[in-house]
Amino acid sequence: MNASKKGLYIFLIVFLSIIVLGLGALLVIGLTGKGGLFGFHFGQSSTSSNLVIDEKYDFEELSKVDIKIKSGSLKIVNTESEEDKVSLKFYADKDDYAYVDDSKDSLKIEDRSDDCRFFCINWVGVKIELALPKDYAGDLVIDTSYGDVDVDKFELASLRIDSSAGDVNVSSVKDIKASLSAGNFELGDCLGEARIDNSMGNVKIKELHLTKDSEIDLSMGNVEIDNVGDVNVEAETSMGNQNISGGDRKSNVTLKIDNSMGNITVR
Repeated sequence: MNASKKGLYIFLIVFLSIIVLGLGALLVIGLTGKGGLFGFHFGQSSTSSNLVIDEKYDFEELSKVDIKIKSGSLKIVNTESEEDKVSLKFYADKDDYAYVDDSKDSLKIEDRSDDCRFFCINWVGVKIELALPKDYAGDLVIDTSYGDVDVDKFELASLRIDSSAGDVNVSSVKDIKASLSAGNFELGDCLGEARIDNSMGNVKIKELHLTKDSEIDLSMGNVEIDNVGDVNVEAETSMGNQNISGGDRKSNVTLKIDNSMGNITVR
């Protein structure tokens, strides 16, 4: 194959990839009612104000919190109160949309509302507000289809989140494994291991104190880390610019950043 044909094939592959990603973005807009990339916003446009659950839970030892949301918003805050260790407020249009199981040493919260696709009339998502002890050291597992997620500072907890469409904002955790299909991801700090995969959206991190090898993988979006800490940074972008001024090449801990389409900035 001569050089001109090879160049043409590469151009066609890149061009078709852009079209596919663009169609994916339009699909997300059709599903969520909002778009979000490079400064735009993904997420649920309306959430319920009807409070169906307002409970406090007393666990001798809580090791896992499992939350599943079809559409709506989630906010998890920390509390230092000894009296109100775990509290939940669940807003939904109907009582049977909210499911909670607090048996044994785990708390399961589930959105059982009706499904919605494309055009829906008066479609309103759920809203979940959860308060956990600041020293919670268990697992946080979050699975959300459409909507924004905010997680407060839990420096002893391990967070795993899967989001189909919506912005994710995490203050600080010990370990994090995040997978986003469409949405912007923000992280204040990670004290252990970070595995972040985002198909379409930006990744912005304030600082990192990694103790294990970690990885950030983007298909389309920008990566920006303000303070990467004393780790070895290995970065590669197929279509975009790189500006790597932070890190320590002699470190035993490596952060790999792979971006198919977008800029990488590490300080």
